[in-house]
Formats: sequence, C-alpha cells, structure tokens
Amino acid sequence: MPRTPVTSAEVERITREGREATMDLVAVEEPLQIILEYGEGHARTETLLAMTMRTPGHDADLVAGFLYAEGVIRGARDLISVRHCARADTPHNVVRAALGQDVVVPSRLLERNLSVTSACGVCGARTVEALSKAGCQHIPPTPGQYRPDAVRVALKSLETSQAWFRHTGGTHGAALFGRRGNLLLHREDVGRHNALDKLIGAWLARPLAPAHDCFVVVSSRASFELVQKTVRAGIPMLVAIGAASSLAIETARRFGVTLVGFARENRFNVYAGGGRIAHEAGERSFFYVGAAE
Repeated sequence: MPRTPVTSAEVERITREGREATMDLVAVEEPLQIILEYGEGHARTETLLAMTMRTPGHDADLVAGFLYAEGVIRGARDLISVRHCARADTPHNVVRAALGQDVVVPSRLLERNLSVTSACGVCGARTVEALSKAGCQHIPPTPGQYRPDAVRVALKSLETSQAWFRHTGGTHGAALFGRRGNLLLHREDVGRHNALDKLIGAWLARPLAPAHDCFVVVSSRASFELVQKTVRAGIPMLVAIGAASSLAIETARRFGVTLVGFARENRFNVYAGGGRIAHEAGERSFFYVGAAE
C-alpha cells in the first residue's frame, strides 16, 4: 500500500475526439487505526479507540486533533507520544497514542467502537446540548474583529496552499489564519473532518497565535461536526467555501461562533455572529445573512 498522499492510477479518458489510456494522479485513501494507551502505572491499558479513513501524512496531527475534538485531551501536554506501530502488519496505518497518567478517558468513548469514514466525522457530542454538557464554552463577542478583506486574502491563500488538491482534485483543505488573513497553518485530506483535525492537531503542537485571535477556512461545506471542532478549539470564526447546514448554524449561534458560507472573492454569507465582521466602504458587493448575535 502506498504511504504517500498522492498516487497514480490507470484511467481511460473519453472525449469527443475519442478514447485514450493514460495515467492520472489521485488522492490516497487508507485506513488508520488509533490505539489508545492510558491509565496509571501498572494499570496502563491499551484499547482500539477508532478507525478512520484518511490520506496518509500528518497522522500525529490527525490523532491529536481527533482526541482534542473528542474531549480526551485538553492540550498537547496531555499527549505523551503518537507513534506508528512497528509491530503491526501495516505499521504506517496503525498509530499508538500514549496519554499522560492523569488523563481520564471518557467512558462513552471506551464503550463505543468508533468508525470514521473520510466523508463523515464521528464526534463524542452529537447535539448542541451535548456540547454544553461536555464543557464547551460560549466564545465572547468581539465586534469588528475581522475585516472582509481578511476573508478575501485567506481564500486566495487557501487555494494556493492546497498542493495535493492541485495534483488530484480530490482533497479538502483546512487552514488557520491570523485576524488579518495571514496564513499560519494548513492541512489537507480526502475527508473534510480529517483536514480540520489535522489542522487543530498541528496548532496544538505549535500554537503560532492564540485561538481567539484566529479564524479557520475550509474548502468544504460547513457541517455540525466542523463547527463542533471549531467550538472546542475556541476559534471565533469558521469560513466555508460551501453551504452551511441548519445544525451548523444553530450550533454556531449557540456558542458565539461567526459562521460564513459560500465564501467567494467578492461575496460571502454570514449565518451567525455577523457582529465580528467589520463594516467597510464599498461592501455592497457582500451579501449577509443572519443576525449579528
């Protein structure tokens, strides 16, 4: 099995002029088993926590971001190590995550067999109420924190940073930006949820800026799971190239996240938290939806 994020495949290309056999670059999709090592002293335990379909690359970031989104870890300090398992038949597809001895794994995770496809994320909190019970905090309002220009700059940066997508057309991108639209980190994966987990995991390991001073842009639609991960990270704004779902909007409004959808160079829709977006001259080209709560 390939270990690179991109591989080649034989294809038959059909056009009006005829057919031809050729090679095409495609995004790699492989399973990743996440084994969790936790507990104190001689009571250390190993368990298979989840299996996800992902694009190889930045596996440690993916695992860290996944554990953070699930509420298993509160930060990088709770994670002793993330290593591929040399003893496994396919070591590049099995990862062991060792937690600190004082980290308590939520029983709800140990009781479930988590299977995560590249198209669908699995979150410990599946409803807005569950997020509140899991300790997720409302993000305080910060009027005028982001200028529309920052979103425009970020969209262009995301496009140029997606190297795997340029080769294959088959990956999603997630990128973290400073409030002025300066690119801090970016990650790609066949799954939009994995791309965001990788991004958050990378930020945990290397917090280039405080979460409250950043925003995230994703190349996909805005689903509940993506808003949930944004809330967990304490990031005030999520910008999506695609549409926003009803539950994503409800969750963003409940927790004070600014949610932007259908983001383009000259327009975007704001479904929640519009007060964070500063007004500027000539903004008639922008179309806003939703309240400024």
